Amino acid sequence: MTDIRDVFERYGLELTEEETGKFSEFLRCFVEYNAHTNLSAIREADAIVEKHFVDSLMIERFFDVGENRILDIGTGGGFPGIPLAIVHPETPIVLMDSVGKKIKACKSFIRELGLENVSTVNARAESLAKEKEFREKFTLVVSRATAGMAQILEWSAPFVAPGGNIVLYKIASPEEFALGLTIAKRLRLKLLPELTYELAGQRRTLYVFERKPR
Repeated sequence: MTDIRDVFERYGLELTEEETGKFSEFLRCFVEYNAHTNLSAIREADAIVEKHFVDSLMIERFFDVGENRILDIGTGGGFPGIPLAIVHPETPIVLMDSVGKKIKACKSFIRELGLENVSTVNARAESLAKEKEFREKFTLVVSRATAGMAQILEWSAPFVAPGGNIVLYKIASPEEFALGLTIAKRLRLKLLPELTYELAGQRRTLYVFERKPR
């Protein structure tokens, strides 16, 4: 049986009893749902906890996440948005994905976990960016391994408020990074110092872009 709290603590992340219970329930729901609807190629419980749950919360090492209104672009099976919602139950979080079956899964997880601070949107970023309700309404936009850096920045920029941040969970090649920087300059996004961490023996990076205040 997976000791969820132990896995988190190995990475310096402490959970309360309530949070541990929520993650245990999320693990059960995710494994069951993933068995009939492909949300992730990762099937083993320990690996799901480490590579999805823990990875989603590594941003906690560097950011005061709770002081934001968050948009998770390309959330897939709910990452990083649902783990962030579990540890920040007062923080409003919107999960967005263009794939209907993934949003359906997220709605199921939200319902099972009783998360009242999370909502979902089944839409393409290009379309949603035209909606006044969403444009420049988020102080933190996150995206985890969704697409190339340049593409994610194009999708994310319309949603982030001036002075807000875009955080990309990425392992970027030098070519991808260079193209991302070019796009960032055009979008008036400032690259902040990159944040690195180790996960399952692999070096990973959080790329942080600040939208310049007007």
